[in-house]
Amino acid sequence: MARRSAARAICLAAVVAAATACGSGGDSRGGGRGASGGTPRPSSTAAASGTADPAGSGSAVRMLGQRDLEQAAVGPADLPGSGWSTDTVSGRGSDGVEIKQTIPDVTRLPRVSPAACAPLGGIAMGPVSTTRQHHAVLIQDVRRKGKGHESVEDALLAYQPADARGVMTDLRASLKACDSFPERDGDRFADPKPQAAPSVGDDAVEYDLTQIVASVDDSGDLDGGKPAKAPFRFLVVRSGATIAVFSNQGFPGDHPVIPAEVVSAQIAKLAKAG
Repeated sequence: MARRSAARAICLAAVVAAATACGSGGDSRGGGRGASGGTPRPSSTAAASGTADPAGSGSAVRMLGQRDLEQAAVGPADLPGSGWSTDTVSGRGSDGVEIKQTIPDVTRLPRVSPAACAPLGGIAMGPVSTTRQHHAVLIQDVRRKGKGHESVEDALLAYQPADARGVMTDLRASLKACDSFPERDGDRFADPKPQAAPSVGDDAVEYDLTQIVASVDDSGDLDGGKPAKAPFRFLVVRSGATIAVFSNQGFPGDHPVIPAEVVSAQIAKLAKAG
């Protein structure tokens, strides 16, 4: 199933409420785009028009805009087989639905503690970097009818080129240094485990994370029971200056996967856009 659980929805609503720069029109995940209000000042010195590819190919890496992300969003026509559908979470997804949003100043989002876990925490609860400013974002759920594990959240975030590379560097360092971190509703994420990432995009990091959710009674009050452990799988891919975050949540005991056909189709569209 998609990774937005009830616990996460509550947590993320609290995150955005604390980010006073987000405005009333933002989406509930802290990843809103600039339908109202201005885009925060860039956190890197890279020019918005692009910068040289550090790999030496001579090609320019361009920061995509909101419309670029919307046009690059994967849809049913891009995916093999039948039964695929999408649901917009934030921005205008491939289903044509628009959910307006405001880009938050990420420096004003609540900090993740310990600091070594901040990159992992930002992705898990955002999905954004809390130190590197994004400038456009689109989030949608992609699922296939009748396929329980063929469901994924697909988030596209546009960065300045240097910041996009930095997101990946920060994430790798966090995977090495972080053991666990709290959500703001009292639950926790723990046991980050790197996985072998597919060869997609310009860079990719894949890992598992476990959400530890306190036991509650039918009224939603803590009952002192054994916490539930919900598994998550994340795949973070850089394509040019765009970060794509694919995520899937399973029930306790599940082994969620990221549908490869969704990843391939989405990264192919980003490569053409960039």
